[in-house]
Amino acid sequence: MDESSSSSLVSINSPSTVPYIKCNFLDKDTDLNEKPVWNNEIALLLSYWLQQRANHDDIFGSFRSANAHTDSLGEVDVITDAEHIKKLLKVPFNKHSQISMIVHRLGRTILLDEFDVHSHLLRLENNEWTWFRDFFLDTILRNISVKHFYKKNKTRDELIRKDRLVKFLCQSVELPQLTRSMSNNDESQSTETTATATTTTNESTTTTAAALLQQIKDLVNANNNVDDDNDENKNTNFTSSPFQRTVNWTFENMKMLIGSDLPIFGDEQHPAVSLRLRDMNKPINVLTGIDCWLDNLMCNVPELAMCYHVDGIVQSYEIIKTEDIPYREGCQFPPGVIRDLATNLLSFLKANATKEGHTYWLFKGPDDDIVKLYDLTSLCETDRDDNPYTLPVATLLYKMAHNIVLNSDYETRLKESGTIRTLLKHCLDMLDSEKFPEYYCAAAYMMADLFIDDNISERNWTFDENDISDSELFKDTLSFENEKESVTFACVDIKTLVQSQQHRFHKNLDVPRLGPIHGNLDGRAREALKYLVAALRSNGVYRRAQATTGSNGKEQTSDDIDQKSKVIVPLPYQTTRNCTKFLIDSKNRLTCDQRLKSIILHKAALAYFCLVDRCEQDKNYGSCLRYLRLALNCYSAEFKLQLMDQNNNNIECKRLLSYIMSIAGDCRLMISHVTSTEEIEKFREQYQIMNNIDCEIQNVIDEVGIDENSCEFSWVFELTPIIERNLSASAHAYEYAINIIQNLSDNDKQRLHLLKKRLGNVRNEMGVYWMNQCAQALKNLDEETTKDIKDLFRKSFENFDAGIHAFEKINDISNIALLHSNLGRLMRYYAQYYVPLIDGIRQEFSQQERQSYHKAFDYYLRGLKLVENRSDLFDIYRTLSWELSNSYFAMAISLQDYAPLSTMSQEDVEKEVIECMTRALKYLEVELHCPLSNRYSLAKYRAGTIHHRLASLLHNAFRTEESKTRRKHLRSLASLHYEKALKLFSPNDNPLEYLRLLIEEVALADFELQNANDNSSRLKYSQQGLRASFQCQETIHIIDQHRTSSDPDDYNDIFAQEAQRLLSILNGRIQTFLKEIVKILKITSSKKLIYEDYKEMYSISLRLNDTLATFPRDLYDAIERLKKIYEKNTSD
Repeated sequence: MDESSSSSLVSINSPSTVPYIKCNFLDKDTDLNEKPVWNNEIALLLSYWLQQRANHDDIFGSFRSANAHTDSLGEVDVITDAEHIKKLLKVPFNKHSQISMIVHRLGRTILLDEFDVHSHLLRLENNEWTWFRDFFLDTILRNISVKHFYKKNKTRDELIRKDRLVKFLCQSVELPQLTRSMSNNDESQSTETTATATTTTNESTTTTAAALLQQIKDLVNANNNVDDDNDENKNTNFTSSPFQRTVNWTFENMKMLIGSDLPIFGDEQHPAVSLRLRDMNKPINVLTGIDCWLDNLMCNVPELAMCYHVDGIVQSYEIIKTEDIPYREGCQFPPGVIRDLATNLLSFLKANATKEGHTYWLFKGPDDDIVKLYDLTSLCETDRDDNPYTLPVATLLYKMAHNIVLNSDYETRLKESGTIRTLLKHCLDMLDSEKFPEYYCAAAYMMADLFIDDNISERNWTFDENDISDSELFKDTLSFENEKESVTFACVDIKTLVQSQQHRFHKNLDVPRLGPIHGNLDGRAREALKYLVAALRSNGVYRRAQATTGSNGKEQTSDDIDQKSKVIVPLPYQTTRNCTKFLIDSKNRLTCDQRLKSIILHKAALAYFCLVDRCEQDKNYGSCLRYLRLALNCYSAEFKLQLMDQNNNNIECKRLLSYIMSIAGDCRLMISHVTSTEEIEKFREQYQIMNNIDCEIQNVIDEVGIDENSCEFSWVFELTPIIERNLSASAHAYEYAINIIQNLSDNDKQRLHLLKKRLGNVRNEMGVYWMNQCAQALKNLDEETTKDIKDLFRKSFENFDAGIHAFEKINDISNIALLHSNLGRLMRYYAQYYVPLIDGIRQEFSQQERQSYHKAFDYYLRGLKLVENRSDLFDIYRTLSWELSNSYFAMAISLQDYAPLSTMSQEDVEKEVIECMTRALKYLEVELHCPLSNRYSLAKYRAGTIHHRLASLLHNAFRTEESKTRRKHLRSLASLHYEKALKLFSPNDNPLEYLRLLIEEVALADFELQNANDNSSRLKYSQQGLRASFQCQETIHIIDQHRTSSDPDDYNDIFAQEAQRLLSILNGRIQTFLKEIVKILKITSSKKLIYEDYKEMYSISLRLNDTLATFPRDLYDAIERLKKIYEKNTSD
């Protein structure tokens, strides 16, 4: 047995109705020709119902069903009348059948509507379809005569058949017995002495009968609009379903939403059964069988009750199970053929009706063997305004997009953005904004909302990392203008349609879809602005039309206008990721002008915010300020409109302002870093540019009454090269944003944390700026500038302090520590400010300098304490240690070089210097333990310099010390520091410093020589000094290499002069030591050869000329000879 898979979910349109009517099976010989008198009211209702339902050629029937079940759009394969499905599926079994249906495609869904050729095309008095009629006359009637087009069957036999059917159905409704007896009360009226109990029973039965009658009335009138005689609404009300019930029918793999009027009855033995009236004189044929079978399949009715009559006299009933109908004698048909026909026909339609918004005509003429599909939109000369389907199709496209947006979360909406955009694009292309401004405005706004989401965060935008040009991103290949080149005609043989589905039309083609919205944010913002301007234009058209209507008709009261504005969905608006604003209500009315403009201007402000963000990334700061100006103007206008509309719910408005102010702070901060005059001029040019879209939005803002020059935000978008004004504006913008968020009690802690951090950063930059101004002013310090410099110091300190307070609120330890470092540096500049000068000559180290340095030490130590135990902040710890070491070193140098001997003893000064130098070394140790640090070489040099200075200080103290014990200690300490300094200095990198250290060690031996009294001591110190001098030979060689280098920087004038000076001093020391040795040996030595050797050495040193350019080389060679002679005598 060939079975087809079918399932149905039956939904009754009115929830107050009952699904089935209780059945009364009629007795044999019941005369259906007689008019039943006991249920006239039911007969009238059922008659009206059947007459209405017999007319299944409503050209908007599928649209009414689709509007009533918008969730099914794009989810089911077909939306249509059950009668149309039956008509199509009976085509192979009825060669003379005629098919004329209008086809529309919306996503996956096909909409089918009956199109009566006689009523709409062949009646000359009908002028609504002229565009279609011309095509029909030129194309179709060339091959088919008018007489071949069947008219509605209105013969006498047909009218008698319908009348019998009404009477049959009326009598098949089982009512309480009382209802029948009451209708015949003249014949069976009882006496007035009826018992009380009987009266009570009758009253109860009457109530039951009345309730059942009301149920039948509801069933008959369900969504019929029975009382609506308004012709204007007849063809414009697309929102109510025209059927008694709507069925979600799944046949094989096809999902269909079908409107059905099948009367369904039932009793205890047969819970659900369909009734059919059949004349026994006429045999049951295949068409009847298919009709009954499909009706039951669609409505999920398990049985068919066939009532046979002869000339209206009931003969008998036959109960047939639905699955047995195809195999009943006389009406046999293979269900598999119906299945293949349905599958192939749907595939044929989907493969060829691929253009959303196009109107197709499915046609089969009488006796034709093929079914044809014409693309009327492409073939007919029409501007779409003539097509009565334009508005219904556009409305459904809008509602499909509306449903996807409303029922999707944020991620799903992103994935479906291509589908939504395609639907809205078709909707806008179909509609004339002058004729249908309501839907055009709403669709344009929804399109803008698709490109720019209301739920914005400063860096939380979904876009591809790849740079995609705007032309590629928004290229529209689906515009109706380009669709004229598509296939306009297709046909299929009926024999092909009944073949097994694997042979043909197996693969269903989807309608073309634009890709998901992605790419550059600025491109998306510009697209959004384009649609927002379109929405504003349509709103203007709508308002002008309203004004014209109001002047011609009765005036609308303010209460009427306010009442209309309250039906918009959803207002007040709650921002969520799966919601958006809709500007149009169920009665196609736009919200009031003020509210609508405020909604659109809010979106425009968001779009301009996005453009600011992009321009900031591209460093086009002139454009940044221009878009900031427009964004803030939009905000100001929106806020004013909300006040005019008495709408106090401005939370979203304020939240958007906080984002604008936040990015304004970023822009002004970045502009403060620009110092090039050419760049500033480029920014001025960018600032002045205004395209047409910007101008139109600005015009709306002007109409609201916003003057950008006098508004409270004019300071935000000021273009100025003055650094302090940019920094100040940046700080104020951040503070403004922070205050808004705090006043809104916004729980966005992460964003508040970020803003406070940015505020701290800009306060730090302002502090650094004023500190640099202080440093610059100190170079030209005089009495007149003293007061100004103090003001600069005050500004710098206040900004650093404000920055610390901002960072403390978010517990940003690292930045707090760095700002303490900057305060330490500021205190060092204070120390420079207090340096005493007389006639430009530096005086002794002052007490104010000391206090300033100690304040600096305090700030550095505070910062160090914050980060000393934080391994993740070790780099900051190193930086602070380095700065603190520099501060101690700077104070030590000032004390050492400009000792305050008028207020302190030399010994106290030396102690303080040594203490500062020691602490400088202590905090330098951190860098010395990081050989990979970029400050390592500098740290080594600094440490060597400190040891050198300490050695020099001890050396000097050693010279003046009288106590032998103390002198010995000082000599030891000085040698130790000289040794450490030599280890830190490299002769290759610092040859002069290295040589200076060696010469100072030689000077120590020379000093001891000058203070020795006996010859043995003098000989000892002279030989020590001579050996120390020999250690300079390597450094002398390096200096000579510098002299002969091809790089002029290796031996510049300053280097050459200092090298000549130091080498001359060294040669003098060597001569002193050799002269002293010769004198002593002449007196005490018995070895004449040794004496002669030293005498020769002395002679060599005397022959050197320290004024020659080759002196470094000569001295190197001389020391080489001296060493050889000295080593020979030592070995002897």
